[in-house]
Amino acid sequence: MTVFDAALRLLSPFMPFLTEEIWHALYAGVPPAKSIALTRYPQASDFVCDTAAIREMELLQELVVSIRALRKELGVPEKESAPIRLHAGPDLTAHLEFHQEILDRLARVSAIHISDSSLTGANARSTASFDVAVVYERKIDVTAERERLTKELAKLEKQIAANEARLADESFTGKAPAHIVDGLRKQTADLITLRDKTRDGLDGLG
Repeated sequence: MTVFDAALRLLSPFMPFLTEEIWHALYAGVPPAKSIALTRYPQASDFVCDTAAIREMELLQELVVSIRALRKELGVPEKESAPIRLHAGPDLTAHLEFHQEILDRLARVSAIHISDSSLTGANARSTASFDVAVVYERKIDVTAERERLTKELAKLEKQIAANEARLADESFTGKAPAHIVDGLRKQTADLITLRDKTRDGLDGLG
């Protein structure tokens, strides 16, 4: 209700007649003001930033993108649903019932199976925050998969080396704002995690 009310007030200057009608209908003919045009325009300070919710949504978006990419590579028919295996922290697995509905709609996920260990192989993808595998039988082109992982590993190692060189540069760390340096350190740690997962996947191909 709060979000819908704020959205209507945001749209009011651009769609005055439509928002006026919807606003009156929203409050069943007894709105808090005579007209939506007389209400206060929403301000950013009216809404507290929920960093945990933002992080959860970012992870969910990244998961949807990863699953869609995997489905395409595995040749899963567009209208066919498939289960997934997921290895992730509690920031992603804490609300699986909510996530299941979203993943079903956006990525055709029929079921979510939690894995206690890391996931590797041609039907799996890794990020710094999670591993996901689409459970779908298909003959894997090992040579092509090895080539893909080798290129990905080289790209990650190059980026890690560049980041570490910047962090070792005292002129950069001494002059750059603290949040920039901390952000670069976190990005480097995430890249190292992803590099190690990529190596495991490459080793798993034999």
